[in-house]
Amino acid sequence: MRTISALDVRARFGQVLDQAAAGERFIVERAGMPVAAIVPLRDLEALDPERIRERRLAAVDQLVRMRAADPGPKPTTEEIVAWIRADRDRDR
Repeated sequence: MRTISALDVRARFGQVLDQAAAGERFIVERAGMPVAAIVPLRDLEALDPERIRERRLAAVDQLVRMRAADPGPKPTTEEIVAWIRADRDRDR
């Protein structure tokens, strides 16, 4: 992640946007203090607190459904982690 001044962003906005579209991330500083970030659009969804909450609730619901479908012994922590990873990887 690169740090860039607000003045540099203003002077090179098109170039900064091209770099962000290519995957570069920027921290924008004003008077030496970080004030904003410019990130690729694909990263924005991952950073959205509401989306994160929705994904976590969906994962919990999925675990509840999986547990209800398998009334056998209580799963181990490792099994639960494997379920979460499998669900996460399926969405990629």
